[in-house]
Amino acid sequence: MTAAVAIAPSPAAASPRGSSLSPWIERSAAYTPREPDPRIRWFLDANEGRPARAALDAVAAALEAGARRYPSFYELESAIAVRWGVEPARVVATAGGDDAISRVCAARLAPGAKALVHEPAFEMFGAYARSRGGSILGIDWLDGEAFPLAATIEAISRCPSLGLATVVSPSNPTGGVVSPDEALAVAQACAGSGAAFLFDAAYGEFALDDPSRLLVAGGSAYVVRSFSKAYGLAGLRIGYVVAPSAGDAAALRSCGMPYPSSGLAAAAALAALRDEAGLAASVALARSERSAIARRFRELGAGVADSEANFVLARVRDPAALAAALAAGGIAIRSYQGRPALAGAVRVSCPCDPAGLAAVLDALTAAKECIA
Repeated sequence: MTAAVAIAPSPAAASPRGSSLSPWIERSAAYTPREPDPRIRWFLDANEGRPARAALDAVAAALEAGARRYPSFYELESAIAVRWGVEPARVVATAGGDDAISRVCAARLAPGAKALVHEPAFEMFGAYARSRGGSILGIDWLDGEAFPLAATIEAISRCPSLGLATVVSPSNPTGGVVSPDEALAVAQACAGSGAAFLFDAAYGEFALDDPSRLLVAGGSAYVVRSFSKAYGLAGLRIGYVVAPSAGDAAALRSCGMPYPSSGLAAAAALAALRDEAGLAASVALARSERSAIARRFRELGAGVADSEANFVLARVRDPAALAAALAAGGIAIRSYQGRPALAGAVRVSCPCDPAGLAAVLDALTAAKECIA
């Protein structure tokens, strides 16, 4: 088992009328999920969490009505608004954080515009930007490095075609973070240049210092959150974005499906949002497992930067061989063939499971010849 996903070029194909694809789509790429592997018991390649009992109970209770009726996200969006201290009109429920990113790109990127991302980045930033006729302005932010604030602000101020600047904190795939002061500095630079600012906090619950609340209060960013990670609801495809204003949120609603997810997902997310004790336990467990996995990698000679997400990125001698060895033992991890900035790296998610943690620690030790 290697990469959890692959980014494959979209095939050029003719429509039934013989016309060609949009040139924007021809330049874009598809996000292809992992192929099924019956050997795998612990899927530690996609940073998935474990749902709390309250969320699962909510799905069971909502099953009949949730399957039969078109969903409403009013109650969920209202509860999220209370959590962040904003009017409900600023909150847009989405099909995970991915859908939120797609909508922001659709709303704020004109053909020919650029989107600033920090490399290595979540692949869908590039895919969504290119699908709108935009392109990527990349700034390096590698694992173990301080956030490149000066280079980011300079790029924002000097790129006249910049439509959107993005910051992901904790970053995927490195786990690096920005401070509140750094996030506010980027927001200020965007306000001065006219570019929009997207702050992706899909892993924000795991961070020690998350700038999301400051950005929401200032109305200076699209703040994207997810129920896929700390809340463990990746399979239900539910997330949200708090927009800078109600008008910005209304524009996002017009950039996607009217029903972004299901009633079952809305019910589960609402229950998870209210289960603060369950969230705290999930975060504490992931942090503990993260420390244990990082410590084992370091003991075996890998290069490991500090992470504040629910995963560890490690630099090893033979990533493909390590991924194959762990897959043979029932554990999927992420490796990055074809991505130069991540050559030599693997990413291991926290299993949120004592048996899974023991299995991955033992498997790393058994495959130590692949690590250093």
